[in-house]
Amino acid sequence: KTIAVITDMDQPLGYAVGNALEVKEAIDTLKGNGPEDFTKLCFTLGSYMLIAGDIAKNEEEAHSMLKEAVDSGRAYEKFVEFIKAQGGDVRQIQNTELLPKATIEVPVYANEEGYVSKIVCDEVGICSLILGGGRENKESEIDLSVGLILHKKVGDFVTKATPIATIYGNSEEKIIAAKERLLKAYSFSDENVEKRALIQGIIE
Repeated sequence: KTIAVITDMDQPLGYAVGNALEVKEAIDTLKGNGPEDFTKLCFTLGSYMLIAGDIAKNEEEAHSMLKEAVDSGRAYEKFVEFIKAQGGDVRQIQNTELLPKATIEVPVYANEEGYVSKIVCDEVGICSLILGGGRENKESEIDLSVGLILHKKVGDFVTKATPIATIYGNSEEKIIAAKERLLKAYSFSDENVEKRALIQGIIE
């Protein structure tokens, strides 16, 4: 049985891009403190998995089961169990301050005033790649500490004094290149931009 969840991709999910940064955001979400859009997608996908597995009768029941697992702490506890079973260091999960950290943090300011109308997802991903957060070839070594945290997303109003993101890196040269790319990934509009629905449709 296959179920497809069609989502809006005019901006990245959540706010974190990069290995350690995304792990921290995922842990926050398991504890019930994640970004609204990322949490909604997790609950939607999880709900349809429970329905497909005949564990829940409908989306409402499945959503309630998932919410209870998060609110009670069972979801996070199961994640810690997974890490232990695979020989991971649970100290980094229990205290995310121990996750790899970049040495340089640079705020990125909007280059124009207006409402954010679109953020090109793959371009943001390439910014992380430039910083060292991904592989350009199979010999590339991944820097787990680098990446970006987005502060402004579609529908938000910004000025040239507004930080739209923070870049985390270990090389000034790579940060400059990533910053230029990130600014090109953002589109702005003079008119108010409504926030689009994350879930565009579900195909069963």
